[in-house]
Amino acid sequence: MITVHAYVWARPEHADAYRAGLTALQESTLAHDPGCLAYACWESLTEPGAFVCVEEWTDRAALDAHLAAPHHTAGSAALDAYRARPADVRVFESRPIDL
Repeated sequence: MITVHAYVWARPEHADAYRAGLTALQESTLAHDPGCLAYACWESLTEPGAFVCVEEWTDRAALDAHLAAPHHTAGSAALDAYRARPADVRVFESRPIDL
């Protein structure tokens, strides 16, 4: 399994538009990318306009297909106008374990 942590920041005056864009990207990903196991975004309680999106993918091929998909490239490009700074994206190869 591939896990992605994407830390992203909106310019304060565009936080609402950025939030809406993240929601649209999440919805299109869940609807169109069969290799997506989970996709959720949260906004920081202490830093308005700071978000983290956590994604889980079946494998690297599924993530690569998502990154190349039209809904992702268009959605990401639409968010560019509202970004405060570049994203910090961390990708992990992981496997579930029992506790």
